[in-house]
Amino acid sequence: MQDNSNLFPIGIFAGRGQLPKILIDDCLKKDRKFIVFLLKGEQYEIDYSQYNPIYVGYGEVEKFLDYFHRQNINHVVFIGAVNKPNFSSLKVDKKGAILLGKIIANKILGDDAVLRTVVKFFENEGLKILRIDELLDCIISSKSTITKILPTPQNLIDIEIGSKAIKHFSKFDVGQSIVVSQKQIIAVEALEGTDSMIKRCQTLNIDFVKNAILIKMKKQHQTLKADIPTIGLDTVKHCYEANFKGIAIEVNNTLILDKQAVIELADQLGLFIIAIK
Repeated sequence: MQDNSNLFPIGIFAGRGQLPKILIDDCLKKDRKFIVFLLKGEQYEIDYSQYNPIYVGYGEVEKFLDYFHRQNINHVVFIGAVNKPNFSSLKVDKKGAILLGKIIANKILGDDAVLRTVVKFFENEGLKILRIDELLDCIISSKSTITKILPTPQNLIDIEIGSKAIKHFSKFDVGQSIVVSQKQIIAVEALEGTDSMIKRCQTLNIDFVKNAILIKMKKQHQTLKADIPTIGLDTVKHCYEANFKGIAIEVNNTLILDKQAVIELADQLGLFIIAIK
C-alpha cells in the first residue's frame, strides 16, 4: 500500500482544458487534499461542481489569499488557459490594486513579464507556486525520440531551424510553437493557440506542408510556473490531419498530457515525437 502521508495539500487555480481535471484525478488517486479555484466569468468545458470550487474574480486577491491562510495551505498550481481581463475596467480590492499596478507597469514588456510579475507577487505573499511537472509525470527529461517512428536527417534540419526561430522570436513575446517544412517556416503561433495554427496549415498548398514538423518549446525567460508549453492527444490528431510528419518538444520544458496515450497514438498514426534541448 502506497504511503501518501507526506503529500502536502494544494490549491488548484484552474483554467480551461483537460490539465486541471487530470491533476484533480491524480490528487484523488493519491488521497491528496486539494481545493479548486475557478475564475468568475470564465467558460469552463468541465463541470467542477462536485469539488465545491471557490469562485474568485480577477481583482479579488485578498479573498484568494485569505482562503489559503485560513485553510493553512501554502502550495498552489496555476494550470489551464484563461481569457485576459480588461484591466481598465477591473474591480479590485486593496491587494488586487497593488498587483494590478505591478501588472500594468510590466505589461509593455509582454505576457511573459506579466506572468512572472503575478508569480513573484504571490510568492512574496507566502505561497509556493508549483510547476505542474512537480506533481504529474508529464515531461521528457532527456533528449530522445519517444516513438517508434524516427525523424529523418532532413526532419532534424527543420527542427533545428524551428528551435532557433522560437528562441529568436522570444524577444517579441511571440508564440511557443512553429511549423517548419523543407527548411521554411510556414506558420508561427499567435493568439489563436497551437491547435488553430495547425488547422491553419491545412489551408496551404499541399507542397508547402509536405514533411511539416511542429516544434513546441518555451520562450526564453518564460516562467514555467504558468502557461507551460503543452501537447496532448488533440495535438497529435491535428498534426496527422494536417499531414505533418512529427512533433519536436523541449526536454524538461514541454508537458505531454496523458503521455503514454499520446505516444501510442503517434505510433498508430505514423508520427514521430522527439525531445530536443
